[in-house]
Amino acid sequence: MSRSLMLKCVHPGWCFLGATLALAACAGAETGPAFRQILKKVDAYRGPSQQFTVHLKLTSVEGGTVVETALFDVYVGGKDRSLAIARKYRTRDMKILYVGENMWVHLPNSRRPIRITPIQRLMGEASNGDVLEVSYSQNYMVRRADKDTILGMPCLKLDLDARSTSASYKRIVLWVRQDDCRPVCGEFYLVSGKRLKTVRFEEFAEIDGKQILTRMTIHDEVKKQSRTTFEYLNVTPRFLPAKYFNKDYLMHVRGL
Repeated sequence: MSRSLMLKCVHPGWCFLGATLALAACAGAETGPAFRQILKKVDAYRGPSQQFTVHLKLTSVEGGTVVETALFDVYVGGKDRSLAIARKYRTRDMKILYVGENMWVHLPNSRRPIRITPIQRLMGEASNGDVLEVSYSQNYMVRRADKDTILGMPCLKLDLDARSTSASYKRIVLWVRQDDCRPVCGEFYLVSGKRLKTVRFEEFAEIDGKQILTRMTIHDEVKKQSRTTFEYLNVTPRFLPAKYFNKDYLMHVRGL
């Protein structure tokens, strides 16, 4: 994490709650109701309902220069399934499907989808999982939680472990605001323990009476001058039939 994101202090008034959370983690209660509820509250900032659609604009920047932009329509059918269709990208109309622990890509004019992984790069600093996985509570569990302050805000510092090897990242350290669990920033780690990305959750807007994430930026921890911004446009509740989340139906998906 950059120097500007480094922790500045720990408020003494939070010691009791922080200790309580830590003790709960040590007691093996990381999957208990309290921690699950925290992650569900964080997830609620990703969409107005369990099923919704969003127009996603990606902008990749290197050294202050925009090197690539892309537009995707993302259809979320629940915590563990979503479909992205490229509207402006190197391969227009490419489809990416995420269901449970599996992910596939279907290219135009091809007959069969190809299995891919969430960690594979899609564009700039954005991986497939960054675009299609919208639920922390589905893919991660809280190993430890402490009170902390970052960017001048009282926060909970959540140390998350992946629930399975199919998750995009082995470990995530996530800071969320103390009063409402709104995400502030995060560090994303590989299986090797190497920190790959730092993410800032930058802008939120009220949609259907809820505060929803509308902009975040991923900073590359290897290529320090590179970053990719996600802009979530026209976030709208929408139900799609189950057939749209079936890999065998991908080649038939049209007109969405």
